[in-house]
Amino acid sequence: MKIPPRFVRLPLAFDAAALLAEVSELPDEAWAAHFNAHYHNGGWSGVALRAGDGDSSRLFIDPNARDEAQDTPLLARCPSLMQALESFRCPMRAVRLLRLAPGGNIDLHQDPDLRFDAGQARLHIALATNPDVEFYVDGERVMMEPGECWYLDLSRPHRVANRGSSARIHLVVDAVVNDWLIAQIAAGDLPRREASRPSSASEFERFRQIVFAQPALAERLRATSDADAFVSLSVELGQGSGCEFTPADVKAEMAQGRHRWIAQWIL
Repeated sequence: MKIPPRFVRLPLAFDAAALLAEVSELPDEAWAAHFNAHYHNGGWSGVALRAGDGDSSRLFIDPNARDEAQDTPLLARCPSLMQALESFRCPMRAVRLLRLAPGGNIDLHQDPDLRFDAGQARLHIALATNPDVEFYVDGERVMMEPGECWYLDLSRPHRVANRGSSARIHLVVDAVVNDWLIAQIAAGDLPRREASRPSSASEFERFRQIVFAQPALAERLRATSDADAFVSLSVELGQGSGCEFTPADVKAEMAQGRHRWIAQWIL
């Protein structure tokens, strides 16, 4: 089985407005906080539409379970979502709605069970988004528009930040790889898009170049041995240099070890 690219847009399109209209009718209490509490700042929640036991509040997917997912009662209330799921001619281990509130952050992490060569794939259908949602896979930003369906290799490091003023809502399908899905991925593309404003990651990179050019800044960071203090000082100095980035951007670079300049200052 040929390993696909890190991410690709599939040749599938959905009526995001119709799907979102059904989502808006779901009761507030249907949304459960995401179980990976140490990965996010409280703004990440979801609704299970298909789960191993048919429980709409059960967002956790057991990577070892191989039983067929069952529709939850909430899916029966959403005929457009049911019809959209019929487009996927592959087994689905789970289907969820995942919402990231304005100001929400999902920190850098990996989902090692989502390996394509092990027969697992995660698909994202964007329902509601805004230009200031920043979704990074392996350090590269993925810009998804409403109604589009994307394959994302989330066994790789990834993170999300919603810097906008509206919620980001995706329909997320955990699929079993079969010939149909392989063909869809092979027929996919990567649209070229320009961001409406500099991303926080690009702002952090700009700050990095400023530090290289200003030894006094480098010395202040080098003198900070505590990792949390280093993150806070980086953000503070960045703001003073006119660079707008977040603690998550600094932590992501530290975790991925992509820049030795960070490591030499905090060790």
